[in-house]
Order: sequence, then C-alpha cells, then structure tokens
Amino acid sequence: MKLGFRAHDFGKFNTASELARCASSYLESPCLHFAPSKVFRDAALPLTEKWCENITEDLSLCNVKIAVLGVYINPMHPDAEIRESQLSAFENGLEVAHCMGNPVVATETGSLDARNIRCEENFTEKNFSIFLKNIERLLKKAEKNNAVMCLEAVADKNTVDTPEKMLRVMETFNSPYLGVLFDAVNILPVSSVTDFHDYYNSALDMLAKYIKVMHIKDFVMVPSSKEYPFASGEVKNGAIPAGEGLMDWKTLFKLYHRYGLDNVPMTLENFNPATLSESIKYVREAFENAQKP
Repeated sequence: MKLGFRAHDFGKFNTASELARCASSYLESPCLHFAPSKVFRDAALPLTEKWCENITEDLSLCNVKIAVLGVYINPMHPDAEIRESQLSAFENGLEVAHCMGNPVVATETGSLDARNIRCEENFTEKNFSIFLKNIERLLKKAEKNNAVMCLEAVADKNTVDTPEKMLRVMETFNSPYLGVLFDAVNILPVSSVTDFHDYYNSALDMLAKYIKVMHIKDFVMVPSSKEYPFASGEVKNGAIPAGEGLMDWKTLFKLYHRYGLDNVPMTLENFNPATLSESIKYVREAFENAQKP
C-alpha cells in the first residue's frame, strides 16, 4: 500500500527537512500530497526548478516522496484576470514537476462562483465546453513538459461533479498525460447514497483505468452546511479523519483491489495529527482485510 499524507494537514513548516521528519515519524517512506504555499511559510512563487530540486532532495533524506503536486486553482473563475493567473500557476506546476520526481499535478474543476461553491450555471453544457477548452490548454503544457495532470470531481459543487462527467472529460482527450485524482468522499453526493458498493462499483467501472492517485478521508451527515446552502435534509460533511465517520472503507478497498488499484498512491486527508496513528492503523487493517479471499 502506497500510503501517505496531505502535507498541510500537519500545519506549516519552515523547511522541507522539518516536514520530512514529521511525515516519516508516522510512516516509513510515505508519499505526500504537497501544496507548497500551504506547507511552507516562504514557498517560492512561481515555483522555480532550483527550489523544487532542493525541496525534493531534503525530503528524500527521510525517504519521503511527492506523489501529488497540489496546485489549488479555480479554472473557471468568473474574473478573467484571476482565471488567467490561476491557469498560469497550474502551468508553472507542470513545468517544474520533473524537478520533484514527476508527481501528478492536480486540481479540482472549479466553479463560476468566485467563492468556488455551487451555482447552477456550473452544470450547463456551455460551461462544460469552456472547461474543456481550459483543460485543452493545460494539457498542451503537460504534454510539452512530459508531466501528468489530474482532475478531481466534487459532487454537487464543481464543473465536474459526477463520475459520468469525469468520464466524458477523460474520453474527450484520451491522453496519457491526463488522469483522475479519485476522492471517494468528494465524489459522493451530498445526500450520500443507500448502497456504497453499487455506487462506487459503477464509478470505478468508469474511471479505474484513469485513476493515478487517491485521497482517503471520511464523512458524517449534518443538519446543514455552509458549503451546500441549497441542500434540503441532512448533508455530507466530508472533512473527517478516516475511520471516524460513515464511509465503508472495507467495501471501497475491496473494489480498489478488484479494479487493480492497490498500488495507486493514497494520501490521508483531514486527519488530526493527535489521532493519526489510529487512522493509519484503521486504514491499513481495512486495506489488508479487503485483500483476503
């Protein structure tokens, strides 16, 4: 199991050596979802090759590798100037990925609301067509730099909000430089589902061959959420450490095993460092039990 962490859940660091020592104290040879400006107080912006090489070297001293370079952008931002700046930031990530051990460069798929929350225009064909043009631009940069970019779907919120729509994106480009970051909690509808097995079996049947990395976390149902003010009834709060919510991870890991995803890097998100050891134990046991006949 290629297990690791979303680095900024630990907090901010002054140096890569501090981050490396912290991550490796929980796991031997962990991989990271690494968003520089969220991890370091003085991250280089834009990212430079020299800075990235130094970071990667310092992490490697503790056998820590970067699996995902997280470039948090809204590729559909309604302000053209801001949108251009963010698309350029993602292109910068693609340009330097080779200096960090060739991690995938990942982002969510954005919203026409500047706050990056749901608005109904997100789900129109017109918006989807514009989104595809933006991805085509980024993909050209990925191909030029021999880098792989990944997209993450967020249900009931972003431009790509369902497995079906993500499949449309993948099939539109059919490129080895484009893949999926699969977050089982984020792709789950905000009202949850009645059958985890059927929902995720269908999603993975569509997307498994495109999945390059995965997130691991959990969710609970709450009466309301600022993220989903439109929703009626209980809604998903997807910011829970793995093993502390309602997600049936044993079923999910069985499906990951069935679809040949055992060796895909998986990073823990929304964890609490104080209970991280328990989260790791839970995830490992669920993963190992899922592989048994």
